[in-house]
Amino acid sequence: MIDYWTHLKPRERYLLASAGIVLVLLMLYLFLLEPFMLKAESLKQSVATHQKDMLWLKQAALEVEQLRKGNSGNAASGLQGRSLLLVVDQSAKRYKLADSMKRVEPDGSTRVRVWLDSATFDEVTRWMSELESKYQLKVESAVIDKTDVAGRVNARLVFLGSDS
Repeated sequence: MIDYWTHLKPRERYLLASAGIVLVLLMLYLFLLEPFMLKAESLKQSVATHQKDMLWLKQAALEVEQLRKGNSGNAASGLQGRSLLLVVDQSAKRYKLADSMKRVEPDGSTRVRVWLDSATFDEVTRWMSELESKYQLKVESAVIDKTDVAGRVNARLVFLGSDS
């Protein structure tokens, strides 16, 4: 190898030495520097994502705390002094379930039974969720049957106020 090097003209030695240096620098970049730079960029993106998640979690925690403070009372605070029947009826109208509501009857002072025929399934589930989250009414029982029309159901529901 040394013989080969010594027999080269100075111009060829300079060219090979330059190519060798460029090759070494290229390999250092490709195998050392670039992976570190890619990893650093990935970590920056990960930190940004985690910071967004943390901000969202803090906001959600504040909201949960506010809801806990606001809902720490009994069912009357959730119902705001209104009767179970009135709350169920008014909320059903907001969800466009009034036409589907065939029967609503009280069952004692803390329960209400509701019969819905050919109601939109999505609206029924949203309505049930609102009654639970906003008015603290629990679904004691639910029988939901599909109908011949896609997306429509017949439902028999019993809601329970939280003061029992």
